[in-house]
Amino acid sequence: MTTTQHLIRFLLLAGFAMLIVYLFRTGDMTLFIAPKMELLVKLSAIGLYAAAIYQLYAALKARRKSHAADCDCDHQHSSSRTKNIFVYSLFILPLTLGFLTPTGTLGSALAAKKGMSFTGNEMISRSATETSSDPVSLSTKGSSGNNNDNTLDELFPYDEYTVDHARLAKQLYEQPLIVVPEGRFIETLTALDLYRDAFMGKEIEISGFIYREEEMGEDRMAISRFAMNCCSADALPYGLLTTWPKANEYAEDDWVKGTGKLSISNYMGNEILTVELTKIERIPAPASPYVYPDLEFGF
Repeated sequence: MTTTQHLIRFLLLAGFAMLIVYLFRTGDMTLFIAPKMELLVKLSAIGLYAAAIYQLYAALKARRKSHAADCDCDHQHSSSRTKNIFVYSLFILPLTLGFLTPTGTLGSALAAKKGMSFTGNEMISRSATETSSDPVSLSTKGSSGNNNDNTLDELFPYDEYTVDHARLAKQLYEQPLIVVPEGRFIETLTALDLYRDAFMGKEIEISGFIYREEEMGEDRMAISRFAMNCCSADALPYGLLTTWPKANEYAEDDWVKGTGKLSISNYMGNEILTVELTKIERIPAPASPYVYPDLEFGF
């Protein structure tokens, strides 16, 4: 390998390490990876720096040898040189874009491509909650086995896959105002959808960006968040359909906080959990625009 090739590799490796450091210092790294991945990415930057230093050492060593042999890639075939230029450009392009392209959050345009989920975790079926006739007693803090607990058990039946959501649904049911939190955004929407009949008429508050589809009409819109598991590539949009007489006054990607009553409406042939808004206000976009699965949920 020639001195030039070692130097190019040194610059590429150091460049990617510097890009990682740059994104962390500007705070933009949260737009690309989930918090649980931050340590691994920081460690990868250290590895890249170490590899870059080795390539620099190899370049200096190759340079000394080339002087002794009076040869430094002069006899390299043009086809091989063209191949190297092509391969290295594959790394130079994303590195350049990483530094020069402005970062931005995911929004309605990508939500339209990926498809909005109005049910929370779609892997959890509602059939268990609809057909279970002999729910297992579910213990909660302060439970004393009285008639009220038995009533809640009947409202929130479950199986082995929905036991944790049933427990969460009980807690939400007893709140005068259900606030969909960032820390359990997906889990809360899933619990509400699993036991939608029990929550009819309940007051709820949800914050997110506006997402709209043509089929929604002028008085409906979704308040949504992108949920990220590991990185922005696997981010998926989740939200609640809402009704508001002046919904068309809000542009897509506006951040709002809406309060209203839960109901069910028909949308594109499906029964969708819907919020009949009684109050809505614009809010600034949060520092971290994404929500993440609660890793402690169920433990």
